[in-house]
Amino acid sequence: MGSGKKCDCHQDEVTLESLLQEQAAVAYCMLMDGPIYAPILERYEREIAALIARDDAMSRARRILEGHAALATGGDVKAIA
Repeated sequence: MGSGKKCDCHQDEVTLESLLQEQAAVAYCMLMDGPIYAPILERYEREIAALIARDDAMSRARRILEGHAALATGGDVKAIA
């Protein structure tokens, strides 16, 4: 059984910068040890592409709401909610 203490664990936010640094580390390992790390490198490539795509969609959504709010209320995005 547990000690009754709450876990003080939390997951840090994944950033593009951290993914790029980790991808570079894996690329270095591949140059040193060969293609054994290729699946990990490919995973980082997918994660980076997904993060970039999500950020782009969020930026587009923000622009859409800002434009709508500007037309409807003179610039307040909260007017939609």
